[in-house]
Amino acid sequence: MKNFILSAVLFTFLNGCTELTEVQTDAAYPLIFQSEYTNYAWGYNHNGWMMDHSGTVKRFQKTAPWVFPDSAGYVSEANMKKNLAACDSVLEYVSSEDLSKFTAKALACLNGPLTTPKNTMADAGEHIQAFYLYETDKKRYKRVILSMTGDWSQENLSASTGEVVDWMKKIN
Repeated sequence: MKNFILSAVLFTFLNGCTELTEVQTDAAYPLIFQSEYTNYAWGYNHNGWMMDHSGTVKRFQKTAPWVFPDSAGYVSEANMKKNLAACDSVLEYVSSEDLSKFTAKALACLNGPLTTPKNTMADAGEHIQAFYLYETDKKRYKRVILSMTGDWSQENLSASTGEVVDWMKKIN
């Protein structure tokens, strides 16, 4: 299984979607997928799920103490651990085959250009489908937005974005 994941990642890099020198990954800190809804209108609401390296999908709710990414999209390793620990229940388990498949597709979106944010609603909040990639040398995670809808809308224009987002939306 480890060889399959490594092959998928290397295939993605060798196809020119991402240069290996740009972001180094560490096998101990693979991608973390996240589906998140945040709304400050008419009271605070924050909930969603995070999927760890084993494919375990864990729920978080507005009462969870949360560390949001900074303005550049980074979360420290320590703060990511706090966020994962704040999740209160397991929603489901994703198969290793699906996790490997969609990890490779997500990595192909790493440097995808994003559309310009567009104001599309009011008081709807934002629903973000994203993943976090660990940067070993800086001990932090970089958030890569795949799709954002709500008050503001933005899309990653990489070819595999739609498939990854559709898969993420099927997860409870």
